[in-house]
Amino acid sequence: MTGSLFVLTVTYVFGLFVLLLLLIRSRLSFAARASVVLAGSAFYVIHFFSLNTLQGWPSQSSLPEEFTLHAWQIEEPNPVQDQAGRIYLWVQAQEWEAPRAYALPYSNELHDRLDTARARHDEGYTQQGQIDGNGSATFSDAPRRLPLKTGYSSTVTKD
Repeated sequence: MTGSLFVLTVTYVFGLFVLLLLLIRSRLSFAARASVVLAGSAFYVIHFFSLNTLQGWPSQSSLPEEFTLHAWQIEEPNPVQDQAGRIYLWVQAQEWEAPRAYALPYSNELHDRLDTARARHDEGYTQQGQIDGNGSATFSDAPRRLPLKTGYSSTVTKD
């Protein structure tokens, strides 16, 4: 656990500890005090497991509609070890400042599409992804941006 996550956990535990001390001295019924302690404990467990999203673990949510594909890793299914397989993508939507990691279930179709994207990427073409109507990702060459010419303010693209 990184330092900042440790600090978040300690501050949350401290808050629960102070709440517990206040409840011990309160005149609430035992049932009310027990309910508050159980709710606080449940929130702590939820808090603890949601810290994984702050540690950079791949997102399980759906991919953005359009994105730039930076990198990927394919873990094929392994029936001997009863592993379903995963495909990890590192993508960046145009409006994001930094890329984000995604974990997708393994599929042969996506594996084949990524193999094709790798061949184009190795030839020097940046790959962009789009989610089609069926919810599956397709990849194509991103338009190449030409450098600005001196004295011009607009961007020119070359397909």
